[in-house]
Amino acid sequence: MFFVWGLIVILLIALLFMPKKLSFRENIIIAPIVGYFAWVAHILIGVKLDFVDFGPTKKVEYTDYALVSLVPPLMAVLFLNFIKNNKYLLYVIIWTILSALIEFILSEVGYMKHDDWKMWYSIPVYFVAYFLLHWGFNKVISKHFD
Repeated sequence: MFFVWGLIVILLIALLFMPKKLSFRENIIIAPIVGYFAWVAHILIGVKLDFVDFGPTKKVEYTDYALVSLVPPLMAVLFLNFIKNNKYLLYVIIWTILSALIEFILSEVGYMKHDDWKMWYSIPVYFVAYFLLHWGFNKVISKHFD
């Protein structure tokens, strides 16, 4: 549980001190969109299908809310602020590896338990998610706020 709160604090600090490429408005728009998709994925994969469990019990707890509500949007905002359009595939790969590493650590510290979901299933999911995040941001969100 401490890893979850530590991760959130680290991501918030990184967000505060990173060089900002996106406008405040773009950051505020992207966060709830990513949060929505994170919750849909969590409810589908974690609750309905019961492929993974978070925390010490099978119940949804406050740390689950914090993890699903804050970590994906913070990671998305950091990703979009750091990405360079001419090297976006490299950044997608780096952030996929970083996300898989976070999932691995969550599993190793005992916070995340994989039941029918194998950790390597997440790697293509992260890759597609970051790729679509970059594509969707450039094609939809950034065009409306230029």
